[in-house]
Amino acid sequence: MSVLTTAMRVEAEPQTKLQNFGRAALADFFGDLVIYRNLEPLEKKLPGLKAAGYRMGLNSDVIPRKFEPDYAKAALWFAEEAQRLRKAPATLREVLFLGDTLLNDGQAYHNLVKLSGWKGACFIGADRLEQPPTTEVDEATNLTNANRWVALGDWIQAVAAQGFALDQRTLLLVDIDKTILGAKGRNDAIIDRARLEGIFHTMDAVLGEDFHRPEFEQQYSALNRSRYHGLTADNQDYLAYICLVLNTGLITFDELLSEIESKSLENFEQFVRWVDSRLMSRSGVTEAFRQVHEAVRASLHVGDPTPFKQFRREEFRSTVACMGNLAEDAPIDKILAEEITLTEEVCQLCEWLKNRGALLLSLSDKPYEASCPTRQLATEFQPLHRMKTHRIGISIAEKLRGVR
Repeated sequence: MSVLTTAMRVEAEPQTKLQNFGRAALADFFGDLVIYRNLEPLEKKLPGLKAAGYRMGLNSDVIPRKFEPDYAKAALWFAEEAQRLRKAPATLREVLFLGDTLLNDGQAYHNLVKLSGWKGACFIGADRLEQPPTTEVDEATNLTNANRWVALGDWIQAVAAQGFALDQRTLLLVDIDKTILGAKGRNDAIIDRARLEGIFHTMDAVLGEDFHRPEFEQQYSALNRSRYHGLTADNQDYLAYICLVLNTGLITFDELLSEIESKSLENFEQFVRWVDSRLMSRSGVTEAFRQVHEAVRASLHVGDPTPFKQFRREEFRSTVACMGNLAEDAPIDKILAEEITLTEEVCQLCEWLKNRGALLLSLSDKPYEASCPTRQLATEFQPLHRMKTHRIGISIAEKLRGVR
């Protein structure tokens, strides 16, 4: 997606420092109106993709990714159904979108506005403290890209000045990872670390003493780049599985790079078929690896974008272990380094809009398996959206009070 910046503001650095605002859970803002990659809402009264895909206008069983046009069809249907379920007296007519990436979140916003015909505004945020505070605005699409999360206060004032109702006619869509949870540039490293811990636990379980962690880390880092998205599709399941295969020696890293360079290997499906052929002619591969391979191949066959489920379940355990795990009065620097926190600026905006009657819906490309416990683990762990964790950020309450 190309974004043409037509306005830019460079602002003075606010003097307010990050503060601890206690604890909360995603459910405090969204209830169960949380929808992960599988497009099956946690709110059981709201039908998901499996039961209502045809009513959403989707003609394929393949789960669309967030940036794809079919995803906007599902999002629009979920929003209108949720509005009907809460018996709101008004029809949705405007959407606010909060995210952290121009590709996934920005494109999802554009697709939704185009499809719905609603008035829209989007905020893409991050903390980039090495840069002066800057807000870029694409006036043609009403998309704002800011390098401070605290800029949300000025953004909502600007939105109100544009004549948005900000009431029961308003839909607020919020991304989870690195937006309301683990703010990009402030607290996102701990999300990535939890994911890696999940990967390492999985590799230990599958490969045991044969797991070569230094090689895995090097290859994972090398392949986790945009130049290899043709193979990995920017999908962490695909990337983790590829690096698992490389760790077994079934296919070498040099072989992989050579096939990519010659364009003989262009996508993940081809890679899985390559593994199939190697397994037919090689012995010594563990039964645990064969089971993982069969599970990945079967999930891929039915269009499941989360084929490496064993890894994602370990990621869930690693993630919730990093939520609310520190003392209430722990130093903020320690909390940000060791705990996945809620983004206070986003939390305050959610609370404010909810009080004004807006519909709040969380749409995330995060896999369900990395966010909810299995039936066996349900007695030990709560779903991610019900985990209490610290709220860290800068208050935008004064900006919100200035909106009429």
